[in-house]
Amino acid sequence: MDDFYNLEKDEAPEKVPLMFITFPSAKDPTSKIHHPGKTCMTILTMVNYEWFEEWKDTTVKKRGDNHMDYKMRFAMHLFDWACMYFPKLRKKLVYQDITTPVTNVHYLGVYCGARYAAEHNLERFHVEVMAKNRCNTPVKNLFISGQDMFSCGIVGAVHGGLLFASTALGQIVYINLLLLKKKLKKRKAREMAALTKEKLQ
Repeated sequence: MDDFYNLEKDEAPEKVPLMFITFPSAKDPTSKIHHPGKTCMTILTMVNYEWFEEWKDTTVKKRGDNHMDYKMRFAMHLFDWACMYFPKLRKKLVYQDITTPVTNVHYLGVYCGARYAAEHNLERFHVEVMAKNRCNTPVKNLFISGQDMFSCGIVGAVHGGLLFASTALGQIVYINLLLLKKKLKKRKAREMAALTKEKLQ
């Protein structure tokens, strides 16, 4: 990644070394009802904030043609790359948009557009570092939560939230959730048994 981050601004869009592809609508059971015949694909990658810094004081949707052209070079490269693995996508594209670090600053208020905040380097995931990581801070009633506490992404944010809740409440919330799951499972089993009995009568 260091080689990529050190590229000149104009070289970067066609030399993105990694991407993460996900299909959020495939995980949404209501998607087929609300948007039949359509699906949403999201491609994530990392870029250097400095490549977009010239637009930091501009307004969203009013950053001009240069900004649009530059960010669309990234979008087209990533989409072409994704089509190498999913060739049928090419003819299915209806709408395409791209966010940049300056977009993230506007909507999320994050430093230099870093939507995952705390750096996710290998050092962060060493056993010693993970063992010392805590939600508490030296400031009374100030806690660290979400993905900055655990790991990036939705799952990391959820676990970070659970660790925070456990710290703030002084109890292990994971155990509470396990007990709740068992309770709900038993309730569902009773309801299904009652429904089956009713049908047989």
